[in-house]
Amino acid sequence: MVELAALLTGATARNALARRDITAVFGILRDAGVSQLRIAAATGQRQSEVSEIVSGRQVQSVALLERVADGLGVPRGWMGLAYGLGSEPEPTAPQDVLSTEEEIRANLLRHGGTALFGRPVFGPAASIRVPDTPAPVPRRIGPPDVGHVAGTTERLSRLVSDFGGIPMTDALTAHARVSEALLGATMRDPVRQQLLVALSDAHRTAGSAAAGAGLRELARQHFVRGMDCAGAGGDLRRAVVNLGYLGSLELRVGPNEALKFFQLGAATAPTRLTRAALEYRCAWALGLLDGAADALRELRRAAESFEAAREEPRPWEHFATALPHVEGCTYFALRRFDRAAVAFAAAAEETSHAVVCTVSNSGLLAAAQLRCGELRSGLATAEGVITLAKDLRSVSVRADLAPLQQAAAARRESTCQDLARELTILRRAA
Repeated sequence: MVELAALLTGATARNALARRDITAVFGILRDAGVSQLRIAAATGQRQSEVSEIVSGRQVQSVALLERVADGLGVPRGWMGLAYGLGSEPEPTAPQDVLSTEEEIRANLLRHGGTALFGRPVFGPAASIRVPDTPAPVPRRIGPPDVGHVAGTTERLSRLVSDFGGIPMTDALTAHARVSEALLGATMRDPVRQQLLVALSDAHRTAGSAAAGAGLRELARQHFVRGMDCAGAGGDLRRAVVNLGYLGSLELRVGPNEALKFFQLGAATAPTRLTRAALEYRCAWALGLLDGAADALRELRRAAESFEAAREEPRPWEHFATALPHVEGCTYFALRRFDRAAVAFAAAAEETSHAVVCTVSNSGLLAAAQLRCGELRSGLATAEGVITLAKDLRSVSVRADLAPLQQAAAARRESTCQDLARELTILRRAA
């Protein structure tokens, strides 16, 4: 019998292990002919749990990740869990100790010769690694420096919307960390307040990217830090918004706990518009908890709050575009697919500026259409979703495509079965 570890030595498998993408790892084993029953026996899980992971459920528990690594026979270090035998990077050529500027320059020349000629024409070069060196912090900062922080956050946020959280998480985390270092500079109190508010937005955006990459704990840390910065900067609205994002993150784990975050945010929201956004999310959580009457009542309350807040200035562009998405998710949870389709259609139109949001909303729209029996519309919508989603790298969007995959698989038509298979492949490749 083939050892499971022998099937996980290729570059694709090693990358999946490094990302802790157990769905992809199990998919590689399954494609190699390994049954779910054997995977379950090796990793100490039930077959139903393995099936859920293969279908896209993320593995967050460190204990389970360690059990998977041990059961599959791969070093824990391949998953960044521990350093041990076989977990370190492959050894490179012996490194010279370069102590003088002359030796350093000579080594640079050796690297140049090797790169240009393909061989060490000036002798073997000592390896050079890029260290994690913190950038120098200005002694004094003012409003222009805060403007640079806010502007960079906005530009990186647009890239997250276009490419997904996986390729952008490290950049946004580094941006938030470097920007926080500015708090050590000398500045006037109003500038410090402005900087804290800008840092709150930077952490919220970094948290969204981390959530999109499936890095739940990192996302939590960013959202909490975003709340801290907003509170210290005297901006209660931003603190509540970060709390809402934290609740949405927890919603993927358990709606009951998420509901507590949403209710706390709604109770303390300083504006009607912010309260409406949290009330919509309360309705979603209640819908997932099978509380149909409570969910519908909360939806009505949220709609009334939003109507009363129409004259309020939007805190930032596209702030309220998520509301029809949440409304659609609520109706979808309640299996009122016709109402869900209407809401998702509106959400897809309003969020057409962001590829990630378009894919999420259109994927759910297609799922609702298939559930309603609107086969032609559902397949057409799904085709557009797949075209856009192929260029995205986002775990959260992949999870949002699960309802469409399930809706397609539930139908007997060959076109729907083909769609379900194509979505299975697409979701593994995120």
